[in-house]
Amino acid sequence: MDVSNAFLHRDLDEEVVMKLPPGHPQSGNSILVCKLHKSICGVKQSSRAWHAKLSITLEGLGFIRSIADSSLFIQLGSTHKLVVLIYVDNLIITGNNDDSITQLKRSL
Repeated sequence: MDVSNAFLHRDLDEEVVMKLPPGHPQSGNSILVCKLHKSICGVKQSSRAWHAKLSITLEGLGFIRSIADSSLFIQLGSTHKLVVLIYVDNLIITGNNDDSITQLKRSL
């Protein structure tokens, strides 16, 4: 599952500023900056913020993070087993129950 806008969904926990983007009416003024309230692509904190938000979401859905790999989450139900592996903005989702996989995708 590819999450094409993954890095746009997380509030930043620290103050991040950037130069004004090209085309901004005052972009020629080199002393002005933008303070970011949300993570955007290209900011080095973006992938960390995305991973944190996704981890919290998966744990809220009953997944347990692997001790061996912080990008691996497992959910063991009475009728299913789901495994999610995070790789940057892609998720590998597998399990033994198609309905559980479909429900997880809807939840995400």
